[in-house]
Amino acid sequence: MLEKYPHLNLLIKESQGQKRLGVVFPLNEPSLETVAQLQKYALCAPVLIGPKQEIEALAERMSLTLEGIEIIDTPNDPIAAAKTAVTLAKSGNVSALMKGSLHTEDLMGPVVGKDGLRTNRRTSHIFLFELPSYHKLLGISDCVVNIAPSIEHKKDILLNSLEALFKLGITKPKVAIVAATEVINPAMQATLDAKILVDLQQDNAFFPGALIEGPFGFDNAISASSAATKGIQSAVSGDPDLLLVPDLGAGNILYKSLVYMAGAECAGVILGTAVPIILTSRSDSVFSRVASTALAMRLA
Repeated sequence: MLEKYPHLNLLIKESQGQKRLGVVFPLNEPSLETVAQLQKYALCAPVLIGPKQEIEALAERMSLTLEGIEIIDTPNDPIAAAKTAVTLAKSGNVSALMKGSLHTEDLMGPVVGKDGLRTNRRTSHIFLFELPSYHKLLGISDCVVNIAPSIEHKKDILLNSLEALFKLGITKPKVAIVAATEVINPAMQATLDAKILVDLQQDNAFFPGALIEGPFGFDNAISASSAATKGIQSAVSGDPDLLLVPDLGAGNILYKSLVYMAGAECAGVILGTAVPIILTSRSDSVFSRVASTALAMRLA
């Protein structure tokens, strides 16, 4: 992993510290294996939130030591653990949250509820991908949370994502708004949305310093030669820091294609909440979980 994913490994190295990460309901092996790796990388101070007896029994079966790791005991109920985690985050006792073995809706329900962690901006998600065929980390939003975002939702998704990139030191991010085609077509809402967002940024920059262009097809967003072949003159083509996808369907298929067919690894977090939230999946690699934690620690 060190040679194959240098950008993500650098992110991990630069994110080491002792910020507290709340790991919510870690009652499966991947959750505790991830905690062990987080300690190995010295990324954070994990705080396990869930039924203490069951967590310790699982660790013993896995031959893992939890020495020095704080466990905040809750009933053996995922929603109770999630509510405790939200309370800890609101009070500043943890800097970020990681989903353990509970269902996503059991965690996100308390997070986005009336007394949860929502801000005045819509919740969204960002992935940072490292691809063997691309020269830097590539952000993609939103592949996880927003199913069919409106133009206002897309603006919030952009703001969340651009603020995250800014915190990572990307002060003049290049954004490609992607659709099925680079031609504005009244029958394709994604192309109209792209035009509106580009005009908004040009007329009254909602994120100063960002270069936002679109619509692009995926090919001419990611390949300068493809753009040149189609007569597209763009400073973004071939060099985007962020792709804004039209909806969750397109984003989800794209992200899984990059991982399973293009050899990508990624880091991903929920944005637009009071603290970053790592939504793990059972199919995630341990490296991806570690990289996602690094990203959350940088953004916390």
